Amino acid sequence: MFKISTRVLFALTLTATSISNMASAADIKCLPTSKAPQTKAAVKGISYVGSSIANADFDTSAAEIVSYDSCTDKLFVVNAKSQRVDVLGFDSQTQPKHERAIDLSKAGTEAGIEIGAANSVSTYKGIVAVAIENKVKQKEGVIALYRADTLDLLKTFPAGALPDMVSISNDGRYIASANEGEPNSDYSVDPRGSITLVDISKGIDQAEVTQIGFEDFNHGQARQHELPSEVRISGPNASVAQDLEPEYLTFAGNGKLFVSLQENNALAKIDLPTARVEAIYPLKGKSWSQSELDASNKDGIAGNLKAYPKLEGLYMPDSIASATINGQQYVLTANEGDGREYGYQTTQLLCDEKGHSWDGDDYSNSPQYKTEQDFCIVYSDELRGKKLKVDADHPLAQALKDNKALARLKVIAPQNQLSKDDTVYAFGARSFSIWNDKGEQVFDSGDEFARIVLSLGSDNFNSSNDSNLSGDDRSDDKGVEPEAIEVANIHGATYAFIGLERQGGIMTYDISDPAKAKFVHYLNSREFTQPVCTQVNGDGECESDQFNPSAGDLGPESIHHFVRNNQHFIAVGNEVSGTTTIYKVDI
Repeated sequence: MFKISTRVLFALTLTATSISNMASAADIKCLPTSKAPQTKAAVKGISYVGSSIANADFDTSAAEIVSYDSCTDKLFVVNAKSQRVDVLGFDSQTQPKHERAIDLSKAGTEAGIEIGAANSVSTYKGIVAVAIENKVKQKEGVIALYRADTLDLLKTFPAGALPDMVSISNDGRYIASANEGEPNSDYSVDPRGSITLVDISKGIDQAEVTQIGFEDFNHGQARQHELPSEVRISGPNASVAQDLEPEYLTFAGNGKLFVSLQENNALAKIDLPTARVEAIYPLKGKSWSQSELDASNKDGIAGNLKAYPKLEGLYMPDSIASATINGQQYVLTANEGDGREYGYQTTQLLCDEKGHSWDGDDYSNSPQYKTEQDFCIVYSDELRGKKLKVDADHPLAQALKDNKALARLKVIAPQNQLSKDDTVYAFGARSFSIWNDKGEQVFDSGDEFARIVLSLGSDNFNSSNDSNLSGDDRSDDKGVEPEAIEVANIHGATYAFIGLERQGGIMTYDISDPAKAKFVHYLNSREFTQPVCTQVNGDGECESDQFNPSAGDLGPESIHHFVRNNQHFIAVGNEVSGTTTIYKVDI
């Protein structure tokens, strides 16, 4: 591959009046755009190209979110706790290599805040947008814009509390962040969830910034009755605006922005021209009476799939993506599931004095009652199946007492005892789903992820992502745990790529017919025979801070499709191993 200095470059002058050219009065050199051929051909899967390992300790979110900038031919990767965005280049085989990094400290100075972690990054034609939280997570964060070529800071925009994800629209007009608004550890401060929408159609310096909240849906407010009863509001003493927690967002092709409200098991639809919440759609529950799951990590059988009547999993999506197929808009969700548990480290004495729930060993009759520290739970909405109070005639009454069935499964804590006709709800759906633009489901992958992983052997089924001796460990929680999702149009067809956060690996589906999406391929670059760190204990858990590269990729958090050298690729950020991995899409 010839050096960049010998390439033919052309200047993209970014003016204040052009929607597609974002940075006013900037002069960014762009490489010629690479376009893959669109002749009819089928994707048969993906193949490993190479990885770049971040300079950071093991399991510190060192490669969390990744985005490719076509203008500079670089990957930008969030290195969260290091408060930087790593910049990766490529060799002639498209193997990634670290080159430099964006130091985010100047963004805090310009915005007048003390910054915490970077959470997300998005690129568009030479511009890099970064979502950065406040050092105090419950205070307002920022969206920072940088040049992709020089990495100079261009501008900062105020965001809401805990901006967790940022994205730039396909036409370059809008930048949006999903501001999660998580409470603090003792739930004494619970900020409002929100969406920050930045309209830069008049140029960066004349940008219009709108903070979109959910206050109108609060009790007694104008839109209270528009909030469906199935939308989950569960925080202690929280208003609707405080309880709704935007997790991820995607720009649709019809002037709409869709936002996942993970803990609330819902999607919000934002109308971009009016910057208004158009609707909130509840995702309800997925029945485990037809699909099957392994619900126990104590039955001695990895892959013990069973169906259970009156058991449902709430979808609670993390990452979402959108696609236009045959003129219709669809939203895809990775149905991770996420419970709420807040607390702090203290002694059992202080925990008891505050009326909270001690989660450690009982020291009440020993001197350690005042000295030994462990976790003190202020609020939790999850509990084990065996602690669930149900009517004796409930069809799951016996299974909920059995460690080999549902006693170990983490379920959602109800306010009252369940009657014989009530449904038991678990976290997540262990699948991906496709929804139309009205929030109606048109496809769900059922239990296919579990069956596909099992077909390769049961020893490592439902593993944790921080130990390679942890088969069956996540069965009682959320299984393989779908986390990341990406959509791409390739050779005239539409494909979805789904990352499994705990199990590892990427699923490929052809979704050209959304109601009949088809599994294509599964590849996991994790090597289970290797220890995850240079030093591990008898359970395979890390006892050093140094990742073992031979273990492969651990914890896929994000997927980004891009075209380079007339070929299709996906980049995957793996937050536990700190690796950014490139896969070629095989035709």
